[in-house]
Amino acid sequence: MPVLKADISGKRLRELAEAGMKVFCRQGFERSQMADVAKAMGVAVGTIYLYVESKEALFDLVIRHDSTTDPGWLDSLEIPFPTPAPGATLSYLKEIFSRTEWPCLAAALAKKRVKDPAAELAGVLREQYALIRQHRRGLLLLTRSALEFAGLVEVFVHGLRDKLLDQLVRYIELRAKTGQLRAPGDLRATAALMVQAITWANLQRPHDPGLAALDEATVEESTIELLVHGLLP
Repeated sequence: MPVLKADISGKRLRELAEAGMKVFCRQGFERSQMADVAKAMGVAVGTIYLYVESKEALFDLVIRHDSTTDPGWLDSLEIPFPTPAPGATLSYLKEIFSRTEWPCLAAALAKKRVKDPAAELAGVLREQYALIRQHRRGLLLLTRSALEFAGLVEVFVHGLRDKLLDQLVRYIELRAKTGQLRAPGDLRATAALMVQAITWANLQRPHDPGLAALDEATVEESTIELLVHGLLP
């Protein structure tokens, strides 16, 4: 079969990546079928295989499309997009996660004491809130597929999330030693609850029919206020 240039079919590839994202986010990797993606696009299943070789290729394409900062990267591809080599998708995610940083949190860890710990903590949490909101679709996709895509738990859960929790634990411990924040009974459980509260507000709540209509700004303010006051002495 002749190789097609994606610069001719860039629009279709973007539509495919968007459809794949919706299906994977809703159903996870294992339950998602190419027929589901074709239905979401409004095309025949055979059309999907003109652009990607397999479900694994589509999953890889969706992840790369969601994480890239280059809006035109699809135009440089040749299609059909090939099935990635074993471990290639995980290696890509590892590389992305290794470069993930939290500047506000890093700045807080560099200080032994601050004048306004409540404001500092709010800034640290708002940073997390903004990042999770910015990458909410990709994070939802990884969360839904973590137990189904081999190796994803190790890379995503024990990689990126544990990296964040480690730094949050150090931060809470640092401020608790000086009495600027309350020392909770279990530092890691507290850090995990903080992350999960922000994650719920951005990932799960928008898909809850009874809570999706809540004002985004109000949800953010309420979440940050609750978490900050929970750690104040």
